[in-house]
Amino acid sequence: MRIHNLLIRNRIATENNITNIISKHTNLLTAISNDNTVKNQSSLLSQRIEYVRPYQEAFNIEILGISDLKGNAATTYNDSIENISYRRYFQQAIENNKLTISNLIHSPISNSYVYIICKPFANSVEGGTIFASVSYAEIKKALSYQENTSIKNNLLNDYKGTQNNCKNINILKINKLYTSLDSTKISYNIKNKIAFSYYAINNKYQIERLTLHQIKNTPWYLVSTFNYNQYLKERFIFIIFNILISIIASVTIGYYLMKKVSIITSPIDDFIKESTSIIPIQSQSKSDNIDINHHFNNIINTSKDGVYCSRTNLLNRKYFIQNANIKIQTHHKKFALLFIDLDNLKTINDTLGHHYGDYVISIFAQHITTFFNHPIDLAGRFGGDEFIILTNNFNNEIDLIDKLQKLIIELNGSVSNASTVIPFSASIGVALTDNEIRDIEQLIINADKAVYDSKKKGKNCYTFYINH
Repeated sequence: MRIHNLLIRNRIATENNITNIISKHTNLLTAISNDNTVKNQSSLLSQRIEYVRPYQEAFNIEILGISDLKGNAATTYNDSIENISYRRYFQQAIENNKLTISNLIHSPISNSYVYIICKPFANSVEGGTIFASVSYAEIKKALSYQENTSIKNNLLNDYKGTQNNCKNINILKINKLYTSLDSTKISYNIKNKIAFSYYAINNKYQIERLTLHQIKNTPWYLVSTFNYNQYLKERFIFIIFNILISIIASVTIGYYLMKKVSIITSPIDDFIKESTSIIPIQSQSKSDNIDINHHFNNIINTSKDGVYCSRTNLLNRKYFIQNANIKIQTHHKKFALLFIDLDNLKTINDTLGHHYGDYVISIFAQHITTFFNHPIDLAGRFGGDEFIILTNNFNNEIDLIDKLQKLIIELNGSVSNASTVIPFSASIGVALTDNEIRDIEQLIINADKAVYDSKKKGKNCYTFYINH
């Protein structure tokens, strides 16, 4: 059980570290790709890249670039135009119209390896892509798990269906790091997206346990190796060290009490006083155009404020309210504001631990993002276990009720360790816009009141706000 929990904590911490790195880059690309100045096709690529160059300098990104639909690309690395249409990550971004991540690419700038994140321009079919580099050294640092040295983490790329599948695994076999490694079995599990554990013998004839899990929003799999020999060695040394400390402390205290046996209270006071001392406490843009500077400062300020919640990748409260208010004021349609409260999060945190609670919040956010994927839908994290949605993707209230019933089912689930299973669900409050109420903050207040009514009904249900 101790090892099982240790591996779970490692996986959650490492996945969060990597997700935060990827989110930092994708959020910046999203902000830039939504800007009309950068994606203006009437300007040459060599002119448009000048609007991008200040961000590369400000955020210390090795490479930022833009391309047209044919793959002609300009980067902050040099002034020439090159064609990247042959690169697989560019082809996938254009074909699937979604963000992609490349395999490792050697960078001539730093003479090191990088990944390339490539994103199509938002709401622009012919706009091409914007892309940025992510340092492999930064990803490698995120893979280091500080809690226990018996655990090592690595990344595997997604299964590609070629003879070079699981290249990283084959390299491990060639170098004889794992003499009993079954790359065929691992290839099969990756192809079928199966999370699994596998036992192997390393080149020092030590038993190791390999676990594999897919990392969300990436083509990567996290492979964690747990060395039983190292773990037992560290535990043995820790136990021996504590025994020696206990013996030394017992002898010292016994000798001290013998010297002070005639005094009853002062040795106790001295001991308490002395024990407190041994208990450890724990560069400038190439263009001086004022429009570029103004545009650059707006992006910088937005990035500093933070647009997205790092744990869920949903809009934070401030930017949800800001964007939602604009939508309901500019689109004269009927909107529904959904205030969603995650049931039983406190029980999960108190019973299983906060890392399980963080995991449930993350899963909950993924279901919400998948369910509300209409272009005009807005999803945000209001705080803690509370989420807010603004949508008009329904024909009438009967259609909305049908969607709410499906959402309730979608947000039902459970989390467990080896001995305890705790269910979670959603209590939802719904407030609708009308000719009088088109203020987002008032809608949130009304929906929050409706959530309270859902809680009184026994949770795991929805309630419409009714103005009495």
